[in-house]
Amino acid sequence: MTVLVSIVIPTYNARPLLDECLRSLENQDYREFEVIVNDDPRSSDSTEQLVGEMRDRGMSIKYLRENSSMAQGRRRGAEVAEGELILHLDADMEVSRGLLAECADLVRSGCDALVVPEVSFGSTFWARCRWLERKCYEGVEPLEALRCVRSEIYSEIGGHNPEMIYFEDKDFDLRVQDRGCSLGRTTEIIYHNEGHLSLRSILRKRVDYARSAVIAARYYPDEIKWRASMRNRYALFFENRVLLLSHPVLAVGTLFMKTCEFAVSGFYFLATSRQSVGPRQAGSSEIR
Repeated sequence: MTVLVSIVIPTYNARPLLDECLRSLENQDYREFEVIVNDDPRSSDSTEQLVGEMRDRGMSIKYLRENSSMAQGRRRGAEVAEGELILHLDADMEVSRGLLAECADLVRSGCDALVVPEVSFGSTFWARCRWLERKCYEGVEPLEALRCVRSEIYSEIGGHNPEMIYFEDKDFDLRVQDRGCSLGRTTEIIYHNEGHLSLRSILRKRVDYARSAVIAARYYPDEIKWRASMRNRYALFFENRVLLLSHPVLAVGTLFMKTCEFAVSGFYFLATSRQSVGPRQAGSSEIR
């Protein structure tokens, strides 16, 4: 049975990164796939031109300009997808050569949704710290999220929740799990291009996450509490002490980076919480 894989990619002014992402898809062993690029209306780069170039090279690719947030962008892209299987990527991701073939094989064997491991890379010290951090999180269920799902399952649960600016991937993951779906995990991986990552950019993004995490906490207070615990994160690091000891400089940098993230996140989360309206009842209801 041939499985058509629909790959949904929201993007915003990210042509160089998207170019590498699409080339990694072009090099796949598995050829039964389509790509849906959902661009932000504010984009001022040449993403649409890149899509045209890839179409001329033979790629089955669609271009939308209806991306207002990661969750909404993913959901809208999935609405025009024609495949039996949907894979959600970001513009700064590249995929290993056998990923699509493995996804199709796992679905044929009975899986409804798949976790795809991520490996970070980049050109700066802080990007290498992010690589070490992700290595410590491998296989940790609360910190991983499903990226690949049968299209009928995606439709049944209502897709990504547009209200979730932060936590949209894990929110989706938890709702799929609530359906009792059969889950799998690939051995092939996603390469996450951190680029010229700086500590300043890390903390700026953490401010955005902290402010929007207030929304996620209304739905999933226990999950947000676990993720926000310095004790839980540091425990994961020290469980991987052999890895840390093999990269001592990166280990110190990673612990410093996470401490700064926690400090900034905690301050802005508390500040935003005080301004928010009363809490909504937590739960994992379908999104319509």
